[in-house]
Amino acid sequence: MLSEQPPFGNVALVSDNDQLYHRVAAIGDPVAKFPRISAESQIQPDGHGNWVILENGKVRATYPGHAIRLSVLWKAEVRARRRSTDNLTLDRIMAIFTADLRHRGIDFHVPSDPLADSSWILLLQRIYAGPISPGG
Repeated sequence: MLSEQPPFGNVALVSDNDQLYHRVAAIGDPVAKFPRISAESQIQPDGHGNWVILENGKVRATYPGHAIRLSVLWKAEVRARRRSTDNLTLDRIMAIFTADLRHRGIDFHVPSDPLADSSWILLLQRIYAGPISPGG
């Protein structure tokens, strides 16, 4: 087992989690014991602010609502690449960034090699990296 540790800025993880027991990160009491569960287990609210893990109709664990963190995983099926006007190419990505930077009134130069220009990369990190506030 391998765990990715914070900080998570500018990090992407790719894995096939269909056959892997996984969670985003440890939360709660670090010495708490995990319930023994199988793939048939289900988690659901109990109607009283708690969440229960059920297996074959039996409660395996109960957690208060404040101790639960739900994660949404998005999966995609990757197929053979098709030509499309919507494909992201380096030229299209650069056009998107330069248009947005101009719209924001930010002074910059368009690099000849954007993947290797450290000034360009630092500019993008300064403008776009960091927490996203609700609503944009």
